[in-house]
Amino acid sequence: KQWYQRRVRGAKQINQICSETLEGHQRAIMGTMTVEDIYKNRAEFSEHVLTVASTDLMSMGIRVISYTINEVTDEHNYLKSLGKPRTAEVKRDADIGSAEAKRDAGIQEAEAQERAMAAVFENKITTAIAERDYM
Repeated sequence: KQWYQRRVRGAKQINQICSETLEGHQRAIMGTMTVEDIYKNRAEFSEHVLTVASTDLMSMGIRVISYTINEVTDEHNYLKSLGKPRTAEVKRDADIGSAEAKRDAGIQEAEAQERAMAAVFENKITTAIAERDYM
């Protein structure tokens, strides 16, 4: 039982050291970037943290296979507001596309009705000429 407790305690300490090392490097790198860069380039930020922290952890005999940023948030919803203009732009473009598609469909329907009416009139004219010539 003591052996197991020492192993668990050792694993927790290793986990804590790894987390603190990664977090420390993460904070240091965050200090060199703008909030917008961190938010927009998460993969690049994550890769930079992994590269820098891996050196320290490797010297402790720990190899880091991957490091990902799950979420970037702030208390004042500044980051959420960064995406609002792009969201509005996408919505606007979708609305414009929808309106253009409806307009095009209306034009095509009107043209089809015009062709149908022309065919009906052509038939009536042909019929009238045939009836006149027959009599």
